[in-house]
Amino acid sequence: MDYVLLLQRIFDALFNSAIYSSLALALVIIFRATGLLNFAQGEMATFTAYIAFVLLSGPQPRLTGGGLAGLVPGVPFSIPLAIIGAVVCGMAAGAATERALIRPLGGASDLALVNITIGLLLATNSLMAQWWGTGPRFFPSIFPTGAGQHFVILGARLRYSTVGVWAILLSVLVLLVLLLRHTRAGLAFRAVSISPSNAELVGVRVGPTLMYGWALASGFGALAACLSANSVLLEPSMMLRVLVYAFAAATLGGLDSPKGALVGGLIIGLSQTLIPAYVPFIGFELSVLPALLAMVVILLIRPAGLYGTKRIERV
Repeated sequence: MDYVLLLQRIFDALFNSAIYSSLALALVIIFRATGLLNFAQGEMATFTAYIAFVLLSGPQPRLTGGGLAGLVPGVPFSIPLAIIGAVVCGMAAGAATERALIRPLGGASDLALVNITIGLLLATNSLMAQWWGTGPRFFPSIFPTGAGQHFVILGARLRYSTVGVWAILLSVLVLLVLLLRHTRAGLAFRAVSISPSNAELVGVRVGPTLMYGWALASGFGALAACLSANSVLLEPSMMLRVLVYAFAAATLGGLDSPKGALVGGLIIGLSQTLIPAYVPFIGFELSVLPALLAMVVILLIRPAGLYGTKRIERV
């Protein structure tokens, strides 16, 4: 086995792993608070990436074909500021979604709420296609991506963008942990995630706390979309495939565990790259299959996921 090639493939997989972990973390935050899977998470994230694109380039002609649009002079925002603006807009959109669509249906069944998120997925996708067209657009990277922009480790190249994405993800994860453990809002969120009814009895405002959770989740989704838009090109369905892998990562790691989202994203990203490379009959055309197989195997062994909380049912 060529160990340099193996190490190179691992390095290449780490970038996707970070993106999957980021979006899986957004799914985990909402599920932990509400027990709800937000199928619109990817589309909401893509919408914020378009907002960042507009902040960088200004209004552009609507693309409906396969043409590729680059950036043109427009609003004078740097890339980091545009991404921060998109994250803030994403958080506002997440909070508004909880307040306008989810909270009024608080007494509805989980299936009804899931259907709401599916409807939101379709509506957001159609809205993006109407406003910005379906053609792909080039989104600049926040990290250096040209020739020579990498570290060399044991003969393999580790790109600056991969290191940067993981540095951002780990930094944000640390901030999330500090926020949940050392702030009143974080304490309220943890109380609501354990038992909304008991939290309400001790004076926690459940509605605003859930809105806070949706805002956090949408912020993470916006960050994931902005960081990945350069590698997959910006278009309305950009995050649909990523969402599949993020669901697999969140399920594998545990739907209520932020640490599980991180580990699950790593496993899914590595299996997606390494298994097709070394198992010829799978091939890269079926790269989604190893991720799903890894999820099934883990769930057969640990139904709650690697780090998920085991559900106890009292009779």
